[in-house]
Amino acid sequence: MKNLVEEFSTELRDGNHPVVMPLSRVLIEDEFSIAKYRFYPAGEVDISSLRPVPNKSLRFVGDDEINDDEWFALGYGEEGLREVATAVTGARPEVFMTNPLLAFTMNNLDWDEFLEATSHDYDLKVLRTLTREAEKVMDLIKFFLCRSDLADTLPGTVGTWEGSNGLSCALLFNIDDYESYIIGGSVITHTVVKGVGLELDLCDAEQFIETCEASLFASGEVGAILKSALAMHTTFLETNNPTTQFVKAMTILEFLAYPDRYEKFQEVKKEITPHIAKDYNEYLQLNNRFNELTGKKDESKKAIGYRTRIVHIGDDIEDILGNETEVKKVMLEVQTYIGKVIVDMIKNSEMTWSQFEEYRRQKKLSLGIVLN
Repeated sequence: MKNLVEEFSTELRDGNHPVVMPLSRVLIEDEFSIAKYRFYPAGEVDISSLRPVPNKSLRFVGDDEINDDEWFALGYGEEGLREVATAVTGARPEVFMTNPLLAFTMNNLDWDEFLEATSHDYDLKVLRTLTREAEKVMDLIKFFLCRSDLADTLPGTVGTWEGSNGLSCALLFNIDDYESYIIGGSVITHTVVKGVGLELDLCDAEQFIETCEASLFASGEVGAILKSALAMHTTFLETNNPTTQFVKAMTILEFLAYPDRYEKFQEVKKEITPHIAKDYNEYLQLNNRFNELTGKKDESKKAIGYRTRIVHIGDDIEDILGNETEVKKVMLEVQTYIGKVIVDMIKNSEMTWSQFEEYRRQKKLSLGIVLN
């Protein structure tokens, strides 16, 4: 079994705190790493070596309720209430022993503040921060490995575990005290239940891992925009209403075209299509297709574009397309368009936005597009 103190020995010397979070809807056969994030199969990590401190739990006698005075008389106090709030979620060492795990380090965790906190709200704040940090690598995994028409393969949010009913938890270790604490609570609003999730067999996927690491390490303006776009893409994948999902896809394309301002889609498509088209004829076809997806009007000036009908008339995408198969095809189509732009951003993540705009300009010229 893996001892995480040994695994993270270098990071510990630099004052970092290892964090361990369970994974749901994920099957991992062999451990692998992407940058600072380390993935482990269920039962692979020696949790007892991290010396988790037990949380206080409620003890009821019969069916009697405990009032506030009795609560403090039992010796729990505010700090005890914080621990009990985690205990009732079911977050305990066994969760980390029986589920796949994601481990990483944090360098900005104030351990004294963590120990002195008495409110469960503080734990929820920490959980949200840890979840956002962990989801950065999961956003990349979902981008490359998940499809909008196959929700069955979507992983759960980091921190949830099998049977957690949407609750989340994390284990935080401090080397000076040589002990860890488990915190748990409700920090996500929905979970994916369809299908069994995603199999992650990435121990030999060197090129995939290198691409992900380059994105995570990117420090340019494009890299920062990329991270936001990947998070938006995850939200797109996890949206269970097709009409809302389509609107989110259009919003992502708007963001990818103009991350710092709003522009009409007539302008947006001019920035998106050069990433997709292979030649000038395909560029013209894509312009027509984007018109159909957004604001097209027929000869009588009646709005027939998908987004206009959804946003301004109140139609559902199912009503517009007629059946589920067509809906899935369109979702996969717009995901492909999003993906083409994001891949170009990944390749150029160290650029400034001005440099990326010039990159786009060159793509337009290569297609034979006449620029104003």
